[in-house]
Amino acid sequence: MARDKRVRVCKDGEPLKSSEILDLVLRRLRIDVDTPKSALGFAWQQIVGERLYPHVKIVDIRLNTLVLRADHPSWAQLTLMQQRRILDELNRRYPTLGIKTIQLIT
Repeated sequence: MARDKRVRVCKDGEPLKSSEILDLVLRRLRIDVDTPKSALGFAWQQIVGERLYPHVKIVDIRLNTLVLRADHPSWAQLTLMQQRRILDELNRRYPTLGIKTIQLIT
């Protein structure tokens, strides 16, 4: 039987847990999960909700504007209808980001 020669992510011959691999990848990419921008990305699903989450993604934060991309104009419209709620939640959780508006791209 041929042995697999691929490099494995392991410690003492045992595979790492998925949480350990994620921590390793984030460290190598120099992503600090404790910064508000990173935390926003991780909490995005909770902030926008299950219905919008698959269709509306974060693109960038430019000055005080959260730039989002919607996969269809109808999802953009639904997001804009919830803009006040989303902004209130963002500012409650991450006041240091100072997000005041949302811009949507389709």
